[in-house]
Amino acid sequence: MDGSTGVVVVGLGAVGSAALLSLARRGVRCVGVDRFVPPHDRGSSHGLSRIIRLCYFEHPDYVPLLRESYRLWEALQAGSSVPVLRITGGLYVGSTEDPFVRGSLASARAHGLEHELLDSAAMGARFPQFTLRAGEVGFFEPTGGVLFPEQAVAENLRQAAAMGAEVVTGDAVEGWRAGHNSVEVWTAHRTLRGGAMILSAGAWMASMMPELTGTLRVTRQVLAWFRTTGDARLFAPSMPVWVVGQPDGSGYYGFPMFHADDPWTGQPMGGRGFKLAHHKEGDAADPDHVNRVVRPAEVAALAEFLSDRIPTATRPDAEVLDTRVCLYTNTPDHHFLVDLHRQHRNVVVVSACSGHGFKLSPAIGRAVADLATEGTTDLPIAFLGWR
Repeated sequence: MDGSTGVVVVGLGAVGSAALLSLARRGVRCVGVDRFVPPHDRGSSHGLSRIIRLCYFEHPDYVPLLRESYRLWEALQAGSSVPVLRITGGLYVGSTEDPFVRGSLASARAHGLEHELLDSAAMGARFPQFTLRAGEVGFFEPTGGVLFPEQAVAENLRQAAAMGAEVVTGDAVEGWRAGHNSVEVWTAHRTLRGGAMILSAGAWMASMMPELTGTLRVTRQVLAWFRTTGDARLFAPSMPVWVVGQPDGSGYYGFPMFHADDPWTGQPMGGRGFKLAHHKEGDAADPDHVNRVVRPAEVAALAEFLSDRIPTATRPDAEVLDTRVCLYTNTPDHHFLVDLHRQHRNVVVVSACSGHGFKLSPAIGRAVADLATEGTTDLPIAFLGWR
């Protein structure tokens, strides 16, 4: 794309691909560029599954954005022949002061969201898969579920391209400049020009905007899949998506398994094993030089959690079927950064990250498309601006 109109989107992960689709839906000339070929496993939008939840423990202000995201996820699913979203319910386990339980309850009450607070007896009857500690309760929301990230990103790009968006992959951006009503982005192979730009480069944001180097911190995160005992209670619909809070404020989280013959999820999601991870800040990492080998001690910590808290989820040998490494791009307060560039008002900066951004990517994608084309948005993102 060249000329003085249209929008260039740099980075085509969760938010970038959603932004490109939002632009294409409104008939805006747009081009998206990515150094890799999305969906890929180099950044933050892979690993077969992501949790989506409405009773948001991070802050009640995200709930209106989540409602818009649910609407847009459903619209994406309606136009797709592959699974993108599946509602399973969501369960968060901890003390009444655990941030996952307390924060989810605050969001539910602030926005009148459907939920249940389960005492230990109710938890034992309804979710016997979990071993509870003294004083722990369960918070259940029926709207929680699973997103399939690789398929979601691919579907965003497929639908955007079908509506006229240009998609450029396998071509790293080397630099950019912005004028009053124009932007120019260049790679080793081409120059892209437009009237506005969306910077959504994920873990590579600091390379696009060096002034963010002290603000964004990239960390290495580990995912693992274990061979199970075959307990039927680990499969949907008996098992929801789940989080179990820890004393340090972190949480282990995971997903239901799906049967290989499930007509909605299909073979790629079945038979892979029981997936879990630890939601906390991992080791600092350079996105171009990440250690993608999962260490035995990292697997052992996950296996120990399962043995202790979901004992039928692993066999005695705790056999690991697969491991992956993904990246968090963390802001200091763990809220997103979504705003216009401080010097260039036709450049939109978005780092919807800190380990909880994928589920919100359709709404954030729509918001940044609004900012790139109108300079404003009716979505409530003021709390996500520069701070």
